[in-house]
Amino acid sequence: MIPTNADIDVARLAGRCALVHGLGRFGGGREAVRFLARAGARVRIADKSAGDDLQAVRAALADLPGLDWQLGREDEGLLDGVDLFVANPAIPDQNALFAAARGRGIPVTQEADLFLAAYPGTVVAVTGTNGKSTTSTLLHKALVASGKDALLGGNIGNSLLADEARWHKDQVAVLEISSFQLDRMAASLRVHGAVFTRVLKDHVDRHGTLDAYHAAKGRLAAAARTFVVYCAEDPVAEAYACAAPQRFRYALTQPAPHSAGVHDGFVELRLGNGPGERIVHGDALRLLGDFQVENVMAASLAARLCGGTPQGIGFAMATAAPLPFRLQLLATKDGVRIYDNGVSTEVESTRSALQTLRGTVHWLGGGKSKDGDYATVANAVVPHIASAHLFGASAGPLASAIGGKVPTTVSTTLREALPKALAAAKPGDAVLWSPAFASFDQYPNFRARALEFHSLLAEARAGETSAG
Repeated sequence: MIPTNADIDVARLAGRCALVHGLGRFGGGREAVRFLARAGARVRIADKSAGDDLQAVRAALADLPGLDWQLGREDEGLLDGVDLFVANPAIPDQNALFAAARGRGIPVTQEADLFLAAYPGTVVAVTGTNGKSTTSTLLHKALVASGKDALLGGNIGNSLLADEARWHKDQVAVLEISSFQLDRMAASLRVHGAVFTRVLKDHVDRHGTLDAYHAAKGRLAAAARTFVVYCAEDPVAEAYACAAPQRFRYALTQPAPHSAGVHDGFVELRLGNGPGERIVHGDALRLLGDFQVENVMAASLAARLCGGTPQGIGFAMATAAPLPFRLQLLATKDGVRIYDNGVSTEVESTRSALQTLRGTVHWLGGGKSKDGDYATVANAVVPHIASAHLFGASAGPLASAIGGKVPTTVSTTLREALPKALAAAKPGDAVLWSPAFASFDQYPNFRARALEFHSLLAEARAGETSAG
C-alpha cells in the first residue's frame, strides 16, 4: 500500500514538478504555491472549481511566472510528470485524483508538512475538538507579551509558509492543526510541544468512525518531543501514547504538581513540586465560561514551558477578547441579550455555551448533521433552553427528537428562524446563536453562516431603529 504521506526534503524541490490540488479558501494552497515556487519547483495548480474566488487567487499569484494553471478539471492526466502531490486537507482520501496519485506512488504531502519540514524554529502545535483557535491565539499572545518572538498560523487561517522571510531558529511558531491535517502528517515530523483541548466527538463523516477521529488527533502526541498538555478530565488525550518526557494536565480544581488549576479564584500553574504561580484571576478574564478557563490554563502552561513569564502570560490572558463567533454578548434588542457562538459545528460547543449563560435562554441552531445522531443533540440542549428555533437540513429530524419538550419552531433558512427566536424572547431573556451542526447544507463554511447571522441581526436592529 502506498503511504498517504511522505517525507519531504525541501532542499531537493528545485526543478521538480509539484501539483497543488485544491487551493482552498483560507490561503494554505496559495502560500504552498508561493513556497514551492521559491524553492525552485515547477508548480501545477488544479482545482475542480474555476469560480470567481479561485480566479481571484490566480490574480493574486500573477507575479509568479511559469505557473501551470489547470482550474476546472480533476482528471488523472494532471498527474503526468508530477513528482510531488500537495493535497488540500479538505479533500478526502476517496477523491479520484488523490487516490490515483497514491496508486501511481507519487509522494503526497500537504501545506502543514511543508512548513514543519522546513521551519528552523520551535513549533508548539494545538489541536482538540473545540477551542483550538482560542487556545492558539492565547498562547501566541502570552509569548509575545513575555518578550518572545512568536508566529501564529495553521488551521486558524494564516499559512505560516507566508512568514518564511521572518523565520529563525530562536522563534516559536504556534500551529493550530486539525484532525484532517494530522491524519496525513508524515510520521517522521516532530513538534516541540503538543497542546490538546478536550478531544470529543466530531468529523465522523470524514474519518468514518469516532475511533479513527481520535486516532488522528493522537498523532500529535506521538510527534511531541518535549511536552504534552491536556485536560485532566479527557480520557481520550490521557490515553495517547507519547515519548515526550513532560506531561502536564489542567483542570478546574486546585493544581497538583505538573498541572494547571484554579486556586482561590486564580488560574495557577505548578510546573514542578513547588508552590503554584498565580497567572490571572477568573474575574479578570474577558472570556466567558469554564471552557474558556480551560483554554486559558492550556495556553498558560504551554507558554510557561516555552519560556513565557507569569507576568506576561497573565497580562495576555486578562486582556484577550473572545475571537469572532466565539461565545460573547453581541447585541441587546428590545431588552433581549443576543449571544454569538457561531463557531459551533457540533453539540459540545453549544452545550458549553448553554451551561455558561444564566436566566431564560432561547436557542437558535441547525445545519447539517455529521452523524445523524439527533437524540444526543436534543438531550444536550433541552435541559438548558426555554425554546428551540431550528433551520436547515437538521431542523425536522431534530424537532422530532426534541419531541415537544420545549416549544420548537422549524424553518428552512436562518433568515426565517431568527425572527422566531427573537419573538419568543422577553426582556431579560437571552437568545443564543450556536448552530451545533455543520454548515455545508447551505453554506461553504461556518464563517459564511456566522456572517449571515450578523447581517440578519443588523437588519433586524435597523428595522427596530427605523420603527422607533
